[in-house]
Amino acid sequence: MSYVHVIGTGGTIASRAEAGGSVVADSAEQVLGSLGLSTGVTTEDVLHINSFHLTFADLLTIHHAVHAACARPEVSGVVITHGTDTMEETAFFLSLLHDADKPVVLTGAQRAADLPNTDGPENLRQAVEAAASATMRGAGVVIGFEAEFHAARHTRKRHTLATTTFSGGTLIAQYHNDVLTRLATAVPYPVLDAPTADFAELNIPVIDAAPGSTAELFYAALASGADGIVLQGVGAGNAPPVFTDAVQAAVAAGVPVVLSTRVPTGPVAAIYGNGGGVTLLDSGALSAGQLNTYQARMLLAVLLAQKLPAGTLRARFEAQTL
Repeated sequence: MSYVHVIGTGGTIASRAEAGGSVVADSAEQVLGSLGLSTGVTTEDVLHINSFHLTFADLLTIHHAVHAACARPEVSGVVITHGTDTMEETAFFLSLLHDADKPVVLTGAQRAADLPNTDGPENLRQAVEAAASATMRGAGVVIGFEAEFHAARHTRKRHTLATTTFSGGTLIAQYHNDVLTRLATAVPYPVLDAPTADFAELNIPVIDAAPGSTAELFYAALASGADGIVLQGVGAGNAPPVFTDAVQAAVAAGVPVVLSTRVPTGPVAAIYGNGGGVTLLDSGALSAGQLNTYQARMLLAVLLAQKLPAGTLRARFEAQTL
C-alpha cells in the first residue's frame, strides 16, 4: 500500500496565537487533524519553526528527510508543511537536488491554525491528494496553494497577506471540485550534487544597489569573509558606477558575485554601460538570468559548497539560468 509522507517544519499553518504574536505550536500530525483524506499518510517533524528562522543547516535537514522518504518504495509522494516567508527558497533548493519521479509539494497557510478562516487545512488536503496522484509523477518540486501547483523555479511570494500569494513559476496543475488536472511539465535542468556539510556555514549577503547607495556594505561584506555576494540591481541589472570597482575587487579575490534585479519579472540583460549590466558582467559578475535574487543566491550557495574551480562554477551556474 502506498502513502504520502508529510514532513512538518512549522510555519503559519502550524501556528497559534500567543502573547506577542502567533508562534509555531502544532505538529504535522496535529496540522493534518481530520481532513478526510482519500489516501494514507505518515508524518515526520524535522523542524518546528517559522520559516524566517531558517538557516542553511535547516535546509540540509529538510533535504535529507525528503531524499530518505523518496527512496522508500511505498511512498508515492512527499508533502512539506512550511512557512510562506521563505518557501520559494526552500522549494528551489530542493528542486536543484531532486532526482526522483515522485512529486514533492510544499504548502502552508497565510492564516494561523486557530483563526476561523484559516486556509491551511484545505491547502494541505489538496497537497496530499496531489502528492498521492499518479498525475503528478515527474512534476518535480512544486508549491501548492489555493488550488494551484506551481513549479519551484521562478515561483515567489507576491503578497504579504493574501491567500493567493504564490505565482510566477510554471503552472503545473490545478485542483478544483476534487479533481486534479495536470497542465504542464516544467523545463528540466541538470540535477546538482547534494551540498556537503560546509553548505551550512556559507556567508552570502545580498547587497542592494539603489539611488544614493554606496559600495561600502559591499566592501564590508568582502572584509568580513563573504563566500559570495549577490548584487541586487535595478532595471535589467544595473547599479551606480561605484559598484563596478567593488565587483572587480571581489572577483579578483576569488569571491563570486551574482548580479540580479529587484524587478519581479524579466531577465538580467547586458544593455547599459557605465555601471550598467554590460559593465558589471564584463567585470566578472554572474548573471542571475530570470532567477529572482534569493533563488539565485540559493543556486550560488549549492555550487559554492561543492568547492568547484571558478570556471566550473560559472559554467554550472549559467546552465541553471538559461
